Amino acid sequence: MGFDLGYLRELAEDALEHPGWSGLSDYFRFRHQGLRREALEALDVFMAGAVTWPLAQRVTLVVWIGEKRMAYRGQPEAVLPVPLFRLLVRPTLEEWVAAKPFDPWPLVWLARLSSGGSTWHAPPQPFLREALERDPLFAPARLDLVAAVLADIAFHQHELPDAYLGDARADLAALGEARGLLAGLDDDSVADLAPRIAWARSEALAWLEREAAV
Repeated sequence: MGFDLGYLRELAEDALEHPGWSGLSDYFRFRHQGLRREALEALDVFMAGAVTWPLAQRVTLVVWIGEKRMAYRGQPEAVLPVPLFRLLVRPTLEEWVAAKPFDPWPLVWLARLSSGGSTWHAPPQPFLREALERDPLFAPARLDLVAAVLADIAFHQHELPDAYLGDARADLAALGEARGLLAGLDDDSVADLAPRIAWARSEALAWLEREAAV
């Protein structure tokens, strides 16, 4: 998976429209030009100032970066390099979690940015469950949790019919939870996720039947 140079150019132009983000724009511009060292130097200068911003300003930046990383189809580090995540994004999200104890959004963003690339390999499900403790009906957390459950089970089942890499019974319980989380989601999401849940459930049941027959 390489870099989408056109997207990086767009990010540089977009960042330049935000007051105080010219250093971040320089980072993306240098990445677009293939100048990794210069990009990281520009990022260091930008972060030295950005880490001192008020929380609200840093949250705006973090959400922007998160949305851009989710939309990006190249290497995640191009949009969210490790230094930016560890020194600015993660501390800002953790501060936001503490400052807004009833807001599920910072936990959803922790879940979304906790995996992929080499940034920070923490599983998303604990963050999403905590988000749903704050607001059980929060659709983004419900949707992301269903997707996370399905991703885990897809890994467990990817060597079928020869092997099941997880606990099929535990997966059936998780799929039951995922099916319950579909309530309240939009029709398009349900239409996408419900068949995937049904298929994973059928695979788990078929494995258990084969095991019982041995």
